[in-house]
Amino acid sequence: MLTTILEDPLYLQFAFAGCIALAILTLPLKDIISVGFYDISDFFVTGMIAFFITYGVLVTNLATVSIWLFVGVFLAVMVVIMLMNILVILPFKSRAENSTITSIHELEGKEATVSIPITLNGTGEVIVSTGFTRVNKMAKIYDNTDNITVIPKNENVLIMDVSNNILYVLPYTNSIKAIGKPTPTWNKKPKK
Repeated sequence: MLTTILEDPLYLQFAFAGCIALAILTLPLKDIISVGFYDISDFFVTGMIAFFITYGVLVTNLATVSIWLFVGVFLAVMVVIMLMNILVILPFKSRAENSTITSIHELEGKEATVSIPITLNGTGEVIVSTGFTRVNKMAKIYDNTDNITVIPKNENVLIMDVSNNILYVLPYTNSIKAIGKPTPTWNKKPKK
């Protein structure tokens, strides 16, 4: 059957299109059917490239098309895709995950702003600025020794603890921000 496909340009085009379709359809299975650095989608992409090269050889009549030529091209493309995954994609992927994702436990001690009011027995929401992004997280009032019943919206809070993906917060006033802009003492003229 493979020899029939390899000898007819129309069948090669159908095989090429079929490999494209299978590569797209197997994208959800990419993490399930995988060998670390080579997965099911890569297999169909390899087939697609091999059929494309075999089609080029058949159309230009550079050599006779055989199963061995196709298998050789398939294995060569497989090795190139594996090397690209190992040397290029995986290192960049690991760096991207480390630099853009913040662990929720790294939020302890950070300042946040309440976006949904937090009640004594209820859960609210806070916005935490982490680098260039803002993260919304559920929040509750931390050990209530000060008899706090509610933390209103837009109130600054300090994240005291993180447990079960919930931030435990207390109202907080940053002393540097609270001072504001001091008025100069050397220029007593009123502003116009």
